[in-house]
Amino acid sequence: MTIKDISKACGVSVSTVSRALNNHPDINPETKQKIMEVIENTGFVPNDSARYLKRTDANNIALVVKGITNPLFSQMIRIMEDKTHNAGYETILRHVGPMEDEVSIAQVLVKSRKLKGIVFLGGAFTHDENAVKTLGVPFVFSTIGNRERRYSNVAIDDLEAAYTATKYLIDKGHRNIGIITEGLSVPSIGELRLSGYKKALSEAKIQYNEKYVYEITEGIEHYTMGNGYAAAGKLIKNAPELTAIFCISDVLAIGACRAVRDSGRKIPRDISIMGFDGIEEGDYFLPRITTMSQPTEKLADETINILLDMIENEAEPKNVVMKAELIEKESVLAV
Repeated sequence: MTIKDISKACGVSVSTVSRALNNHPDINPETKQKIMEVIENTGFVPNDSARYLKRTDANNIALVVKGITNPLFSQMIRIMEDKTHNAGYETILRHVGPMEDEVSIAQVLVKSRKLKGIVFLGGAFTHDENAVKTLGVPFVFSTIGNRERRYSNVAIDDLEAAYTATKYLIDKGHRNIGIITEGLSVPSIGELRLSGYKKALSEAKIQYNEKYVYEITEGIEHYTMGNGYAAAGKLIKNAPELTAIFCISDVLAIGACRAVRDSGRKIPRDISIMGFDGIEEGDYFLPRITTMSQPTEKLADETINILLDMIENEAEPKNVVMKAELIEKESVLAV
């Protein structure tokens, strides 16, 4: 791969690519962005651009985010960027598409941007071991609930939090409780939260009913209000006896609330809705969403603390598990 190949792939001249590499002001921002994306995706590092190489030898930390539209991540990204900046590092924010592999993206960034460390925010539970080993820099998985790994990981106990949420609904008198989840065919947060739901039902001697479970498989992005709306609508239609629905994210819960209201029912009088995450939008919805709130500030802070310790002190990988907090608001009613 040469600079000519990059210019051909981007449909621009070699001199334009050179201006992008050297951060020259005389270049269209959109063109520059396109060129840099091609460079990152191909792993191209220009040997003939000394100034570019010098710049990429800086203290760069990459935030590789899968699910960047997730409101939960917005606050975490801000905290992570502030903390890395205060420690003397520059942050490279890289969005990973639903069909992209975050470790493969990180491999390219390590080569092209001279990374000192990586945060994987969101993403898959499992990755190719050989690919992970070739990263060659410290990294931390954040908000990924799989703790059976030999790598640094910071997350809540998703199973226990889902158990708490479901038990809360049971303690309010609900017996016919639906759940909207996703990712059940692979190890995932959705699978862990379904396990917590099942645990609470079993403890209360309530029979598990597959009719009450909706797994989102539609679309590329699963955590959307539209999917929450569609899922709740189908649950209500197939199981009109439901008195509560547990959604594994607040985004899904907001969509579910609209579906309940459009069906002619009221929340929480006819159906209670339980969310998960504790995003700010839940406080401004009518009714306010009762939820399991994740400690976003603590998660973000600890993620960067661990990464910096690994970079600067060659610390061993560390696994941190935090608790989610039940926040009672307006979307759940006792029956």
